[in-house]
Formats: sequence, C-alpha cells, structure tokens
Amino acid sequence: MTDISYTNVNDNTPVLVGNSQLTDKKGINGFNYLEILKEVSKKAILDCDASIKLNEHIDTVAVIRFVADTPHRDSATSNLWGYPNMPRSLSNALNIPNQNEIYTTTGGNSPQLMLNEVANRIKDNQIECALLAGGEALDTFVGRLKEGLEVNWADDSGGRPESIGKSLDGTNDHEKLHGLLDPSSVYPLFANSLRGVNHQTVDEHMQDTGMLFEEFSRVASNNEFAWFPIHRSAEEIAEVKPENRMIGLPYTKYMNSIMRVNQSCAIVMMSAKKARELGVPESKWIFMYSGACLNDIWNVSDRVDYYSSPAIKACTDSVFDLANISINQVDFIDLYSCFPSAVQIAMKELSLEADDPRGLTVTGGLPYFGGPGNAYVMHSIATLMDKLRAEPGKFGLATANGWYITKHGAGIFSSKPFEGEWNQVAETSHIQKSIDTADKPNFTETPQGDCSIETYTITHSRNGPDKGIVIGRLKDGKRFIANTERDTSTLEYMCHEEMLNALGTVSNDGKRNIFKPNL
Repeated sequence: MTDISYTNVNDNTPVLVGNSQLTDKKGINGFNYLEILKEVSKKAILDCDASIKLNEHIDTVAVIRFVADTPHRDSATSNLWGYPNMPRSLSNALNIPNQNEIYTTTGGNSPQLMLNEVANRIKDNQIECALLAGGEALDTFVGRLKEGLEVNWADDSGGRPESIGKSLDGTNDHEKLHGLLDPSSVYPLFANSLRGVNHQTVDEHMQDTGMLFEEFSRVASNNEFAWFPIHRSAEEIAEVKPENRMIGLPYTKYMNSIMRVNQSCAIVMMSAKKARELGVPESKWIFMYSGACLNDIWNVSDRVDYYSSPAIKACTDSVFDLANISINQVDFIDLYSCFPSAVQIAMKELSLEADDPRGLTVTGGLPYFGGPGNAYVMHSIATLMDKLRAEPGKFGLATANGWYITKHGAGIFSSKPFEGEWNQVAETSHIQKSIDTADKPNFTETPQGDCSIETYTITHSRNGPDKGIVIGRLKDGKRFIANTERDTSTLEYMCHEEMLNALGTVSNDGKRNIFKPNL
C-alpha cells in the first residue's frame, strides 16, 4: 500500500471503512433480531480500527427490512413483530446518539439502494458517518414458534424511521390468485423459458444448473460464515431424491435459496474527511466506484419475455460506464443467486460464462451461504471489502435482485483511491422510463379457447406434484396466466413431457383460469 496515495481523495468522498459478518447456529437459543444486529454492528465498528471512539460520531443508522416485516403478506409473524423502529432500537443498544434513522422497503436490491442513498448524502455533506446493518434471526424465530416457546422480542423505541425504496408489492392480485407469490414458484417460470431458448430438455437444464451451482457450493464450503459449508456435487444438486425433492420444476431443494437462517452483516461508511479525523487507517478504506439501481417491468405477467432482463443490462452498463472500466477488468464477482435463473439471466446480460475463472460468487450464494432475507448483498459487499483490502488496486462487482427479477442493483468497489469529485451513483430515471414504456404483450385476465404454453412450472409438496402454473398465449397472441387441474394424471404428464409450446385449452372455473393440455 506504500505506493498508493490518498492525498487526492476529496473530503466528501464516501468510503467503506468497516464491516463484519455473523452466523449464529444456536437454534432456539440463538439471538433475537435486535441482538444479532447489535453483535455484528459492534464488530463492524471495531473493524474500522479508528483511533477515536466511533459510536458518538455515527449520525445515521440504516437497517435493511426484515422478512417478518414484509407488508401486504399474511404471515405467522405479523402479529408478533415488535420492532417499529429498528434503527433507533439498534442505536440505543449501541449508545449511538444518531440523528437519522433509515429503514428500507422489501427487496434483495435494498443493500445497494441503501448504499447509494447514504453515499449520496455523504457526498452532499448532509451526513458524515453511517452504520448500515441487516440480517435475519428466522431460524431461532421459527424454531421457537414450532416448539411453542415464548417469542417476546418487542422493542418499541419510539418514532418511525424514514423509508427508502419502492414499497409496491411484487405481484398483483390476479397473479397471486394463480400462485405467483412464493419465489420458489415464480423463478422456475424463468428457468423453463431459459431452457427453451437454449433448446434444452428439463434433464439437460437440470444438469447444467447442477454444474453451475456446484461451484457456488464449493465456495460456500470454504466460507466460515456459510449456513451450509458443504461442497455438493453437480449430481447431488440435480438428482431428485427424498432429501433433495423437487420444489418447482425444474428446481430441486438444493437449487433454492435458504431463508431460515440466523445471519447478519454490518458496514460502516463515512466521508474521507471523517475517516481522517477519526484516524481510520487508509488500509481499511474501500471506495464505491459506482452504484446503480433499476427495475424491470414490474409485473411478471407484463414482461416482454422470461429469459432476459433489460434492467440488469442497463444497471450493469451504467456502473461500468461510471467506473470507467469493463467487466474484463473486474477481479471478483458476486451475482445475486436466489435461484439459478437469476444467475443465468445476469450471466447472459453480462456476457459471462459458467466456467469464468474468476467465479461468479464470493460468498457461495443464497442456497449454500444462506439467504438472510433482503440483506444477502450486505454479505457479498462485506466479503468483497475483505478481498479488496487483501489485494489492493483490484475491482469487485456485486449485483442485487429483489422480488422476481424485478428490482436490481449493482455496485463496483475497489481499494484504489478515488480521485477528484465523487458523483458515482448513476442517474437512471431516463433509462427507467424507457424500460417501463417498452412494448408489452397484450394480457387478458379472462382467456378462453385454444392456446399454447409460453412457460410453466409444476410446484411440488412433500407428497409430489401439487399444482401447475402456466403462462400461455391465445391464438391471437394475448398472454394469460392459468393453473392446471390438480388431478394426478395431468400433473404427472406435465412433469415428464415437454410442455413448452404445448397446445391446450383455457377457460375459467368461476374463480381461476384453468389450462388443460391436449393429452
């Protein structure tokens, strides 16, 4: 680091100076939500190595929204949730006299969105030092509920935090009616569309996915913070068996994100001026060279297709343009990996191959490292920080994804000092308008007649095939959503036969649209 100069780093340049990650596997005796954020935040503050006590200088505390606090959802936790202002609860627990309290909306893009917002406020001299925290204590929470144990975790510290982000639910009522709600039922729709474009059978696609995610599993097996530090082979990931049952065709259990975890992460960000004032060693400094957030067409039923993402393409193009580097100059990559289709679509938009020698994850990904709700990207950024500190001058890319390949974020990071005026959050309103106004397929909620399947999935319970979800087209090109009848013969047929572009009929049973294949 002796040959790197920080002299030309402007005072109002935001720098990431501390981070910590925590994985708590104590089950029903684990941390509650406030405790798991408090513990990891204390460690992140210490990681700054400041020569002056940091707590009293933190003027902003920002927290990623918890899964149990997701609006518009029926949840076993909804009547138990007791943290109406977690930023203030966390501040009180850490003796931080902060002035600004921020809480994000729902979405895995939230960490990048929050980072962009805080960085801009530092750049504009509105704030000087922020603590960003996120995580989940779902494993303990759910475990205690199942055991009939008390969950008295409430802490109403007063007031309400500022909310940032788009709070609109991920699906509309018509989509929900037909099962487009749980991510495990929606992401397989993208998977089958992708394999159609790639001219693959279900088995071929599953084998490719197994090989892709074997590398993610290998990275997780070497990560001390991973929830499942186990190296699973491609065959183990793709093979359907009792311990790896089918969830939503073509995805097995080992291909699904795991949310029931106790994991947390915290990051400290401040101005370069404040870092100098507090004596934070420059060896700790990491710069966000660029950040951007964009949304795809909001509703899944309105997407132009199910194998691409204009927002991922535009979002990543924006961060590379702002950072003035290309994907070839990035040394570390973490693609958001809740489900394989999220990775595969991002690969497509970034022109990355599965065997890229840099790898596509630094953590191990959400099915193996763990998917702590909306906060996973906190961990990918923290992991990048550690790697970039160890190898000065290199660059790292993290992507983020919320809802159903809907809300996106991307950030580029480096220990290389950022010189000159920092203005590195992309202004994307004009791009967003272009995405929102793209031509969409005509959609009908009341389809009738002959049709074909555009994409589909068969969801499974522990007892086998449970429900078919079809996105199809009528003869006139209008798109519709339907379910299949829940008879065993139809579901089994659709599990074992090629159903992309398959013909059938659609009608309404008085409640839902029902697709019947031409058997």
